This record gives sequence, C-alpha cells and structure tokens, in this order.
Amino acid sequence: MKKSLTAMVSAISVLCLVLYSVSCSQAGLKNELTKYYQSEWSRLADNYSFAHFKSKVLVYMEAMENCPYAAATERDAVAEKLAQEYCANSFYTDLADVVYPFFEERLSVVEFKKINAAIKDEAPLAIMRKIDAVMQREFSGIVNVGISSAVADIMNGETPMMPSLPEDVAEGYLPAMERFYDISGRRIITEKRFSSVKEMISQEASESQVFADNFFEYLGSATPVMMCIAMQESVGIEELNMLIEIFERPEFGKLKEANIELSNDIASANKEVDEKFDKWLKSKI
Repeated sequence: MKKSLTAMVSAISVLCLVLYSVSCSQAGLKNELTKYYQSEWSRLADNYSFAHFKSKVLVYMEAMENCPYAAATERDAVAEKLAQEYCANSFYTDLADVVYPFFEERLSVVEFKKINAAIKDEAPLAIMRKIDAVMQREFSGIVNVGISSAVADIMNGETPMMPSLPEDVAEGYLPAMERFYDISGRRIITEKRFSSVKEMISQEASESQVFADNFFEYLGSATPVMMCIAMQESVGIEELNMLIEIFERPEFGKLKEANIELSNDIASANKEVDEKFDKWLKSKI
C-alpha cells in the first residue's frame, strides 16, 4: 500500500511538472509573440493601426444610448486617448493570444527568441523600412498603371503585355527579387488574397470567371516584375540578399508557415481581436 501510494504521489508530481512546463512554455511563447508584434518589423506589414481602433471607439460612442461625450470634438479627443491607451497597454498581448494557436506547434520559445533578436538588427530593419516606403509610393502607382492597361487588353480579348525591364535588371536583380518574394512568404499570402478576390468576382457571372482567370494570372506573374521596377533604384541587390539570408534561416521558415496559415483565417483572427477590444472598451466607457 505504501509503495502504491508513493508511486501515485510520484506520478502526480511528474504530471504536475509536465503541466507546469507546458504552461511555462505557452507563457514564454506568448511573451515572445507579443515582443514580435510590438516590433517595427512586424508593424510594417500588419493589418491594424491606431486609426482602426480610434474609429471603432467613435462608432461605439455613436451607438451608445447614453454616451457621456456629447460634442463631436470631445468624442474625437476621448477616442484618440482610448485608442492610444489600448495600443500601448493591451493590443499586442491580445493579438498574441489570438494568433498563438497558429504558432504553438511550429515554433519553440528558443526559436522565437532568435527571430526577435534578428529583427532588432538595424541594418535589415532599415532595408525593410525602405521596401515598405517604396511599396506604398512608387509600387502603388506602377500597379495602378499596369492594372488599367491589363484590364483594357483583357476586355479586348488580348493577352496583357508584361512590364519590361532593362536586360541587366532582368538578368541580375529580378532573380533576387523573385527569391525575396518567395522566401519572405509574400507570394503565397498575396496570391491567396488574389484567389479570394477572384472567387468573389467569379460568382457574378460566367464571363466574369474568364476575366478573373486572365487578370489574376497576369497579376501573379507581373507583381515581382513591378516590384523590380519600383525598387531597383532604392533597394540594392546586396540589401535584398541580406533579407533573403535572414528569411532562409530555419526559424524564419517556420514563422512564414505560421503566417501563411494565419492568413488563411485572417478574417476570424481579426474578429477575435475586435471582440477583445470591444470587451476592453466597454470596461472603459
């Protein structure tokens, strides 16, 4: 009996230790996820902004039967203050809670610590800033022109022409850009978004299916070429190679896989974050 009791106590101790270890690992990974989402590297490409939460505060106050802030100017000031408070104190923790299931089976705490250490390096971060700025400015203009031309060609039953590149850029810079586009996960995430829009267009009519197929086939092939046109004078090939080296690290490969999985369910994730924010907001007003 004594041996049996001792064995039971020992088994319970082991079980508690395992549960404790799992709990610590979960807390550790969530902590590293929070740090990652707090980083500028992550914020350069996230779906949320201060303005998103401020607008939600204003909508909430507009819907309140007894809103304590009557004047529009007062509401705007309060909404700004509340959005700042949420983003500073709660948002990244809430976001880590929501996305944790997409990361828990792919990345260990140690691997995520390596990621967070790497993205603090100012050299690659500076390149990411340049790419983000170019994508928001020059790239958007190039895409708008390319899309307009492609739509006109497709509507006329013609195959859209690919954007042209100088020979030296096509031979040297384009392969590096295509590698960056692939290894960073941008291609898969972008094309999944294309597929969602294509499906929506295709539901309108059968002729829309043909148009959508041709249009998104062109856009999928043309995107890295248009990225070359936009970036070749601002982002050097050595800088692209520096980012490629980082994205080729095993832990970044796992991060890419998790982000791709997350992108498949981004609508649900966005909804969960908004629900957490709504709960936080109701406790404040």
